[in-house]
Amino acid sequence: MDATPRRKSPGFFSCFATTAIAGLAAGALWCLLALGLHRGGAFLIVVLGGAIGAYFRWLGFAERRGAICATSAVLIAFVYAQYLFAAVRVAQVLGFPLRNTLFRMDAGLAWQAANANLGAWDFVWLALACAIAVWFAIRISARR
Repeated sequence: MDATPRRKSPGFFSCFATTAIAGLAAGALWCLLALGLHRGGAFLIVVLGGAIGAYFRWLGFAERRGAICATSAVLIAFVYAQYLFAAVRVAQVLGFPLRNTLFRMDAGLAWQAANANLGAWDFVWLALACAIAVWFAIRISARR
């Protein structure tokens, strides 16, 4: 009989909540860091993707589950950051306070503002961030 205690695998609710919180936090951090740069901060999603993958590995998520959660968190971060970027642009153009713009901007305006500023390179960075997040979640957890 094996006397070493085994770590219990996180349940569905834990995976869902952790993925949502990690994605929203990474999206807010990406927006905050990118606003401090004078020129595009799209590459920052790659760094955050690596951090997200390492975070899920640190939490002890299984290989496939960790990869799915990490990829989902990166996608949530991307969508949330694009919403925040759109709100910042709309607030700057219209001269509204950012807080009011965040709560009053509808999905159609946010989609148009985000779509106008997204390019092919943004999706290249997103794909690279997803790949790195999966690599961190799977590859490094295999070394344990």
